[in-house]
Amino acid sequence: MPEPTEIPLQCWCDPQGDSLLVYSAEECSVYRGCWVASAEPADFICHLSFHDVSAVRSFPREFVPYRLTPTHRSSLFCLFDSDLIKEHIAYRKRHYPTFIGDTSLLRHYLVSGHDFYHEILATGFTEAKIPESQITDERLLQFIQNA
Repeated sequence: MPEPTEIPLQCWCDPQGDSLLVYSAEECSVYRGCWVASAEPADFICHLSFHDVSAVRSFPREFVPYRLTPTHRSSLFCLFDSDLIKEHIAYRKRHYPTFIGDTSLLRHYLVSGHDFYHEILATGFTEAKIPESQITDERLLQFIQNA
């Protein structure tokens, strides 16, 4: 199994908090509550937006099946040659042999939190802070209230 590479995040995501995964043909986003100091909620949430998503899977589990050694207070991990990537390429070859696409850009991202993790097969991601004043969705406001 490949060793995951840690990618530090600018946001300090609430380590005890939940996340919201939104996945459709048009969007793949993960939203998390944030802290500004230990147990002190921020007035913004973290938005991770993934690009050219090929697959997503989530598990309500505390422990991930990969060897992670986090060195930052918030991060996500990337696997460059995972079984998920290999399975996706095999699927494309089997069902769409004339249109496999450029699979060399695929990355297997792992977003973990307290008692959950999401795996996302994408070509990249961007991180943004969404200020509380710009949030209209009650589900997202809960991340600030519960952080």
